[in-house]
Amino acid sequence: MSRIPSREKVILAAILALGACLRFYRLDDLPPGFQFDQAYYVFDAIFLLRGDFFIFFRDPGRSEPLFQYLLMPFVALFGGDTPLGPQVTAGIIGVATIFLIYGITRALFFSPLPSQGRGRGIGLLAALFAAISFWHIFYCRYGERIPLTLFFATLTFWFFWRAVQVSSFKFKVQSSARVPALLPFAFLLFTWGRWRDYILTGIFTGLTLYTYPSGRVVPIALILLTAYVALTDRVRAAYYIKGLVLAGIIATIVFLPLGLYYIQHPIDFISHTAEVSIFTPHGEISDNLPLELGKNALKILGMFFVVGDSGVLRNLPYRPVFDPFVGALFVVGVIVWLAEFFSPRTPRVARLRAVFLAVWLGLALALSLVSDDAPNNGRILIGLPVVMMLPALGAVAIWERLQSLPEQSRRATRRAATIALSAIVVVSTILVTRDTFVVWAGDPGTYYAFDTDKVELSKWINQNARAQHLYLAPVVYQVGTVSLLTRNAPLKSFDSRDTIVLPDRAEGKDALFMFPPEQEKRLQTLATRLGALGARETITDANGAPLIVGFRVPAQNLPNLQSFDYAQDKSPISNLSQGGDFVKPQKMTRAIWNDSFALIGYTIDAADAAKRNLEVTLFFHAREPMDTDYTFSVKARDAKDRAWGQEDKQAGSNSYPTRLWSVGDVVVEKFYPGLNACAPVGEYRVTVEAYDPKTMQTLALTDRAGNVVELGTTRAEQSPGNLYEHLEPEKKLDAKIGERLQLMGYTLTPDEARAGEEFSLSLFWRGVGAGSAEKIAVRMKSAAQEISLVETEIKIPAEGRGICALYDLRVPPNFPPGAASLFVNGFRLGQMQLK
Repeated sequence: MSRIPSREKVILAAILALGACLRFYRLDDLPPGFQFDQAYYVFDAIFLLRGDFFIFFRDPGRSEPLFQYLLMPFVALFGGDTPLGPQVTAGIIGVATIFLIYGITRALFFSPLPSQGRGRGIGLLAALFAAISFWHIFYCRYGERIPLTLFFATLTFWFFWRAVQVSSFKFKVQSSARVPALLPFAFLLFTWGRWRDYILTGIFTGLTLYTYPSGRVVPIALILLTAYVALTDRVRAAYYIKGLVLAGIIATIVFLPLGLYYIQHPIDFISHTAEVSIFTPHGEISDNLPLELGKNALKILGMFFVVGDSGVLRNLPYRPVFDPFVGALFVVGVIVWLAEFFSPRTPRVARLRAVFLAVWLGLALALSLVSDDAPNNGRILIGLPVVMMLPALGAVAIWERLQSLPEQSRRATRRAATIALSAIVVVSTILVTRDTFVVWAGDPGTYYAFDTDKVELSKWINQNARAQHLYLAPVVYQVGTVSLLTRNAPLKSFDSRDTIVLPDRAEGKDALFMFPPEQEKRLQTLATRLGALGARETITDANGAPLIVGFRVPAQNLPNLQSFDYAQDKSPISNLSQGGDFVKPQKMTRAIWNDSFALIGYTIDAADAAKRNLEVTLFFHAREPMDTDYTFSVKARDAKDRAWGQEDKQAGSNSYPTRLWSVGDVVVEKFYPGLNACAPVGEYRVTVEAYDPKTMQTLALTDRAGNVVELGTTRAEQSPGNLYEHLEPEKKLDAKIGERLQLMGYTLTPDEARAGEEFSLSLFWRGVGAGSAEKIAVRMKSAAQEISLVETEIKIPAEGRGICALYDLRVPPNFPPGAASLFVNGFRLGQMQLK
C-alpha cells in the first residue's frame, strides 16, 4: 500500500477515534454484569498467570487458547473480579480491525494505473461503516474472542491478496507503455515480496486457527481462491500453487502444537461443530435438510436490513446489520459487485476481486447456513469486512456515476450527494449510539443475559459466607461468573437430589441451602426432608425479582458431633428428630473408616411392594480432613453372597466427594441398589464399603476387623414384571414354549460343570394373558440319560413387560460326562459340557 496522504490520515484517525469511543465509552457498566464466557476467559488467564500453560482450554467450554494468552496482561492489570480484562482486549483488537478493514479494502480496490481515489474512498467508508457497526461494537464490548478471529482472518486475506496480485500488477504494468517507472518496483515485488506475502499468509492462517472454530474456513478459502487464479491465469499457475504450498507449510508449522492436541483429543475438534450442525436433527432442527437449508438461507438474507439475529448474547435481538439508509447503499454495492462478478467485460483484476469477496463472504455465511439458530452473528462475524465494503462500494459507485453528468449539473448534484452521504453517516451514528447506550443498556434482557444477577448473588455470598454456612445448588455454583467471583469465599455446593449436608453447630453459624427460582421443586423437596428444622427464605435482586430461594437451618438445630463420644451408646444426631423422615435414621450404628469418617446411622427401605427397588440412606460423619475422594459401594447380597443389587457413587451423586467434607459434617446420602430382574425371592443382606476409585483399594475399618459394614436385612418378593430393556439375557431367543408363553432368552452360569456341582439357569419370559400361569419343565438330556431339573409354573406378566426366573440347580451326581442338552418343554435351549 502506498504512502497515506495527510488528509486521508486525519480522516482515518477520526474514524478510529469514533470506533474507539463506541467500543470503550461506559465499558465499565455496559454491558452490565460479568457474563460467564468472560468469566471463563478470566479463569483461564489466571491459570496462565500462575504458570499453568495450556494449548487448549478444555474445561468448561472447550476453547482455543490465543485470546486467553493475549488477555493475561489485562487481567493482571484490572484483576480477576471484573470483565474489563476481556472487554479491553477485545476492544483494542476491534479498533485495530477497523484499521485492517481500511487497509485491505484500499488494497482490494487499488490500481496502479488510474487514480487511486476510488480505493481510498471505499477503504475509508468501509472502515467508517465498521466503526459504527453495532454488530462489531457488540462483540467488542462483550469481550468475546470472536473479534480475534476476524482480526487474523483479515490479515490473512490481505496478505494473500497482495501475494496473488503481484503477478496481476506485473502483467498490467508490462502491458502499459505509460508507466515505465513502475517496472523496477514490480520486479522487486515479483522476485521477493511474493514469497514474503505468502509466508505472512501462512503465519496468520495458523494463528487464526488458535482463535475460534469459524477460523477453520480460512484455509478452505485460500484453496478455493488459489484454484480460481490458477485456472484463470494458467501462465502463472505454478507460482500460485507454489505460494499456496509455502503458505500451507508455514500455517502447518504454526498450527502444529494445537493440531497435535486435536489428534490426541478429536472430540475437542469436532464436538461444537457436531452439536450445532443441521445435518444432525436436534432441538427445532428437523431431518428435512432441504427445508432447513431454505429456512436458514431466508433468515440470513434478511439479517442485513430486515430482521437480524434474535440471540441476546449475539445482538440487540432482531436488530438487522444495517439501518435502512446504509442498507440502501448495501443493496447498490451488491448490485455493483454482482455486475463485476458476471459481466464479460469486467477486467481480470476486478473479476478476481469480485470472486475474492464472494469466497470470503460465502464461506462466512455458510457457517450459519449449515448450523442451527440462523442467522448467527457470531459465526458470520468473520465475513464482516466484506459486508462493510459493500455499502462503501455502493456509495462510491453512486459518486462515480454522478461524475458522468453534464458539467453544469455535476457540481450541484455532487454537493447534494455529499450532504446526503454525510447525513446517512450522521444518522447511522446517532442510531447506533442510541441502540447501544439507550436501547441495549436499558433492555431488561441485557441484565440477565450478561449474568448481572449472578454478580449480585456473588456479592451477597462474599458478604455473608463467613458468617453462615452457605450451600449453593450446582446449577448456579458452576456458572463461571459465580465460580470466579466467589473463588475466595467459603462457599460449598452439592446436588440435593439424594443428599443433604448438615454442618456442625459448634461454630454457631446457620446453614442456608440456596437454589435458583427455577428449582423451586428442589427447594420444596429439601424443605420437606428438613421439616421443622428450619424455614424458607428469599433473596431479591436489584429489580425486586427473586435472586435466590433458600432454606435456613438455625445453628441450634444443626447436629453437634464435635464432642460426641463414639464409645457411648447414644444417638449423635438426636436433635434432628424435628426433621423429616429423610434425616431420621431407622437405626443407629457405628463404623469408622481410617479414623477419617464414620457411618452413624442408616435406613433401609424400598419404593415398591415387592421390595426389589431398594433405597438405602446412609448417615456419615466427617471426623478428619481428607485428601482422597472415596467412593461408597452399597450392595444387596443373597445367602450365597451374590450381589444382586449395587450402587457405587461418591456423596452428592459425585458432587460432594469426601475431599470437600468439613470436619463435623453430617452427610446424608441415599443409594439405590435395586435388585436385578433375576434376583430370587428371599432375604438379602445390605452392606456398605468405601474404596479409592483411583487405586480400587478398599478402605479398612479402624473400629473392627475387615472393610465391609453389614447393615440390616430385607426380604424381596417376586417381581411383577420388568420393562423389556431391563431384561438382559446372555442368549436372546424368541421361542413359543406354551400356548401363551414366549421365551425371550436365557443365561447359563457356568456352561461347564462336573457331576454334583451347582449351576444357575435364568429364563426370561413374556406372554399374553396377564395373571394367568403356564407350566414349564426344564430337563437335562444326554445320549445316555435324561433327568428333570425343574417343574414349575410361570405367571405371565402384564403386556409390555417380562420376567426373569432364576433356578439354582445342581448337576445330578450320576450324570455321565460329555455334552448335555437343556430343554424347556421340549425346546432345546443349548448345552452344557460336563466333565
